[in-house]
Amino acid sequence: MIDTHVHLFPDEVVWRFYVWVERKHSFSPGMRMEWQKALRKLREMGVKGIFNLTHAITPDMTLKLAEWQVGLKGRLEAEGIECYTFTGFHPENDLNLLYEVFEAGIDGLKLHPSVQKFYPNSKRALEIYEVLEELKKPLYIHSGYFPDNAYEFSSPEFYEELIHSFSMPVILAHMIVGKTRSVADFFDARRNVYADTSNAFVRIEFTDPVSGERVRFFSEEVVEVVREYPDRILYGSEIPIVWWRPEETFESMRDNLDDELVERIAVENPKKFISRWLA
Repeated sequence: MIDTHVHLFPDEVVWRFYVWVERKHSFSPGMRMEWQKALRKLREMGVKGIFNLTHAITPDMTLKLAEWQVGLKGRLEAEGIECYTFTGFHPENDLNLLYEVFEAGIDGLKLHPSVQKFYPNSKRALEIYEVLEELKKPLYIHSGYFPDNAYEFSSPEFYEELIHSFSMPVILAHMIVGKTRSVADFFDARRNVYADTSNAFVRIEFTDPVSGERVRFFSEEVVEVVREYPDRILYGSEIPIVWWRPEETFESMRDNLDDELVERIAVENPKKFISRWLA
């Protein structure tokens, strides 16, 4: 099994996320764990390879996280675990730093519009995509509802220029939770677009502070999209930054999908993505 949405951060960083979750959203993380404990949990779950995602909350974190990722990759691969690094880049950083990040050996880029507070169709975002296109590097980007600011930075229409104008592989994290049906339009438009299961198979609901509507992460819509586009979905758990048990996403997949489809999402599709885009 390959988990394509893992958040192994330096310990001092991941604990800041837990404090943020508890104080701002009154949620208690399902299992607090430093990166080494999270790695042990992944092994217990049968995970043999990971896509490790970090995002730079402030500009000064970009290079630090890239260097940490390179060290982590070497350490994990020495232990027999495949590791593909999607490191954070802050939109306020100079673009030259982006070239340095990839020269250091990073596999792809992770952007989080809702945390970094930028629009995916902004001028700066498009400049970042142009570098990725030039270097033929994949992009992993948050999509869909986010508790801090709902859809302010992550509504489906903000991704249209990214999807329609660039050819590097794009993974839309979380299947645009809350508006998952819209991801199907992007799948129809381009073959280089993927999405992952993190959050999308978790039964969580929020009240949108803007509209007052209830936002559901898991729904029949999620199952429908997965069944319609079985080759475009990658398994991701979001461990260890989870507000639920780390196993919940995989268990929910098994409860709602047949065994063959679960195998495709958790094993075959990630392997094909690696072979096509990361080899």
